[in-house]
Amino acid sequence: MEEVAAIGWAQTVHERRMERETPMSMAYRVVNEALSSCGLTIQDIEVLIDAGSDFLDGRGISTCITVDAMGGHFKEESKVAGDGLLAAAYAYMRVASGLSSTALVVAYGKSSESDASLQTATMCEPFFTRPLGFDGAAAAALQARSYMRRYGVGPETTAGVAAKNLAAGAANPNAQVRGEASVEEVMTSPVLASPIRELEAAPVTDGACAVVLARGDVARSVGVRPAWISGVGHCSDAYSIGTRERHRAVAAAGASRSALRMAGISRPHDQLDFLEVSEFYSYQELMLYEATGLCGEGEGADLFSSGDTSPGGRPAVNVSGGALCANPLVATGLVRLAEAAARVTDRAEYEPGAKGDRALVHGGGGLAMQTATCMVVER
Repeated sequence: MEEVAAIGWAQTVHERRMERETPMSMAYRVVNEALSSCGLTIQDIEVLIDAGSDFLDGRGISTCITVDAMGGHFKEESKVAGDGLLAAAYAYMRVASGLSSTALVVAYGKSSESDASLQTATMCEPFFTRPLGFDGAAAAALQARSYMRRYGVGPETTAGVAAKNLAAGAANPNAQVRGEASVEEVMTSPVLASPIRELEAAPVTDGACAVVLARGDVARSVGVRPAWISGVGHCSDAYSIGTRERHRAVAAAGASRSALRMAGISRPHDQLDFLEVSEFYSYQELMLYEATGLCGEGEGADLFSSGDTSPGGRPAVNVSGGALCANPLVATGLVRLAEAAARVTDRAEYEPGAKGDRALVHGGGGLAMQTATCMVVER
């Protein structure tokens, strides 16, 4: 396969509601900024892979109205109706296979114009589960209970994860939520779906992100330091949440195992400098520690207590603030890639809190982490 690298990226400043922005204007802006960051023009791009949600946009084949703004006019284009990191994996395959020398990945979301709860409800089995009013928060609450009871994880630990990420996000100029909160404040915030509290859940966010991928020879010629993609993996868990092992992040484990094996990493805790994961709820970060091999099953709380995953630790996790500070569905996973690429290349636009040569990126989707995509990026 061809070598593939991320050479340019950009994201919006994420907000609760972008009153003056449309999906087209957000996409247009991040595309131009991503291309400018690596010295390319839209004429240099051979294929466009975009991610969007018909449900959140309120129309079928929503990219029909955004494809021109993304620069896809008269170009090869394909849409992924899922997380932006999955779109990046698709683009990676187009370049790695030799079909294209450059690819542009774009993801956007304006959740403020829709109802994220109703969107996640459509992911439920339609005859028995959906009529109960089941949605993403309810599914997460079941998963949280299953995980916390099985391994004796207390609410102080999940609140601590939220406090850690909120503190990290306070330094990120692109984050939507930039206010710190103590563990006590997290634990006394309103209950969203027991045992999950509001400050332990990702916010409703408007935002967009774009990443430029290139073949090895192109990446070396552009004059900026590339972030090499050395491993990729994707996995899906069972459709019905009732048939899953809810105390395990099975899809994330499968995706990370593939990506790490491809990158030649056998000891993630020792060989990764940091991780950017999509923790839509604070307890999920603990599960992702275990799924990505940073620790053994049921040891996520102990790893968090050790301080290794905090800014300044190794491997630090979500020093950007993660999804708890900005969750622009369906761009959340692609934002994780942009954040990681900026750090491994020393091209971050703000003091990142953690640097290193190698990182694991995770994006997720579906109810209670049903699907996952992972990438390893290196200096």
